[in-house]
Amino acid sequence: MKDWILSHKKAVSALCVITALVITLTVFIQRKNKIEAMRAAETLISSYHATEIEAWGEVLYSRVESISIDFPSTVTDVLVKEGERVTSAQPLVTMDISEYNGNVEKLKQQLSANQSALDSAAQDITALQADIARAQEEIARKTDEYNNDTGANLKLLQNSLNLALKELENTKKDLQDYQSLYDEGAVSEMTLNQYTSMLNQRQKAVEDIEASIQKTKTALKDELNLLNVSLKSKQVQLSQLQQSNSTNVAMQQSAVSSTQVDLNIMTGKTERGYIKENQIVSNVKNGIVKNISVNCGNHLGIQGMPTEILQIIDADSITISAEVYEEFIGSVQIGGNVKIVPASYPDISLSGTVTHIPDMAVEKNGRRIVRVIVTPNDPDNVLKPGYTADVYFPK
Repeated sequence: MKDWILSHKKAVSALCVITALVITLTVFIQRKNKIEAMRAAETLISSYHATEIEAWGEVLYSRVESISIDFPSTVTDVLVKEGERVTSAQPLVTMDISEYNGNVEKLKQQLSANQSALDSAAQDITALQADIARAQEEIARKTDEYNNDTGANLKLLQNSLNLALKELENTKKDLQDYQSLYDEGAVSEMTLNQYTSMLNQRQKAVEDIEASIQKTKTALKDELNLLNVSLKSKQVQLSQLQQSNSTNVAMQQSAVSSTQVDLNIMTGKTERGYIKENQIVSNVKNGIVKNISVNCGNHLGIQGMPTEILQIIDADSITISAEVYEEFIGSVQIGGNVKIVPASYPDISLSGTVTHIPDMAVEKNGRRIVRVIVTPNDPDNVLKPGYTADVYFPK
């Protein structure tokens, strides 16, 4: 064992020396990197203390249009690529919308059928109403006849009764006269009996006419009762028909309204600024395409659910989020002019305006920064979303 230790002593010593050297070198490198980082920060800070403040910025945007389709169709061609710049009304995607057109036509036919059914939903009640009106007029006329004896038959009988009563009264007077003459012996008993018999006849005639009048009025009353029963039956029938008509019309009106709503919703699906016939077009004057989500053959609007197609960035809404260290934010003012140097075109300098200074800071790489929003003056569309630029704020 002692011989083994002696034979490996030099190797162990060499390993220890190497380990010590590695540790020393690592510490030296870390200290050097720290010193270089501190020097870089000092250099950056010294640049801020010059005539302007330099800040790194990212190109963003504030408006984006999301395009989706919620009616049955199929993509036949995608005419743009991710990041492509587009103009207003430029075709983006073509679709086969034959299924959608078929659905619209079916709804139109259904609406027409429902409207026709609505026109015939109510049964014609004019004839029944006319019958009721005639029955009411007849009842009113016969009621007047009954109460006031204004009917032709009753008038005739009443006249006959008046005449019979007059004759009866005259016969009574004649009988009284002949009774006096008989008592005086001036006329015979046979003559007196003749006038007595005549009085009985006149009395019977009056009674017969009165009976006829009563019989006629009874018949008229019975007729009135039958007319009233018939009128009541017709009125019940009319009420039932009106109620049935009201129910049928309401049901058909509901069907018409429901179909009309469905049709309006369906036709409204294509009445959008980004749909022209069977094409999806740009509804942004100066746009950039992003997030294309469809390919040829994709089915859209399955079961009426919206299918995301793509998005269009409004390039006229481009801004820059410039990261200003918090110790220099006091020199930045809303409305202040800035200079912008795109990283993609370092030889170009654009002007811009500070439009927003948030009331909060965030931490980045161990320091606090404020993301100041700058609106650039970029008529040639040099700045693009996701690109970067250096922003210079005057002190």
